[in-house]
Amino acid sequence: MITGHNTDVEYAGRVYHVQTEDKGTANPVIETLVYSKGEILDTCRRSYLDISADAGEIEPEVLRRMEMQHQRCIREVRNGRYDPDGPKPFGWNIITNRGFEEVVLDTLRSGVSGELQLDFQEDVYFFEGASAIVDLVARLEGGDRPAGGAFVRIKLVRTSGRPIKLFEGKTNEEGRLRMDVGVPALNGGEAIVLIQVDSGGAVAEMRRPVLRHNGGS
Repeated sequence: MITGHNTDVEYAGRVYHVQTEDKGTANPVIETLVYSKGEILDTCRRSYLDISADAGEIEPEVLRRMEMQHQRCIREVRNGRYDPDGPKPFGWNIITNRGFEEVVLDTLRSGVSGELQLDFQEDVYFFEGASAIVDLVARLEGGDRPAGGAFVRIKLVRTSGRPIKLFEGKTNEEGRLRMDVGVPALNGGEAIVLIQVDSGGAVAEMRRPVLRHNGGS
């Protein structure tokens, strides 16, 4: 049995706990539980019987699938799937109507597709006036094939003014890209970091709010 993952995720003032574990070779299932305030809200179970024991690759592949499943469930929490009042409109707590319209138009132009899966190797938080290490991996066909050579674009979308390009680059043959992304000071404004990945027309994106340091202006 492989050691699992446990992550607390805050959404709309409520803390959700995401727990992923391997049930062991006797019961080859990866199980993720999402719960809040002691109540289990969702359970995701996926078998890994398809992994060949003869290949000697069970543990690395189970670890990879655990990470993917765990990050997928975290993303669903952050997208408002378990909000008792339903998912909030995009940008509800970080941008104005003007910014919302700007981002929606930009998102529609990108043609977001479900064929490409985008995950962070570890959680990342963006603070104004600081840099953050972004380590992402892109996969195609439900996570079965690395999206090598995928184009990655990272932009800062503000409540006022045009979006600012923060980074552009491509994933390596394993579909991975690690980069240092600097976020400028907002001078009292609010913004999100928009990460878009394009692999031959299959597009995925993630959005993260820009935070202020405790005690900062």
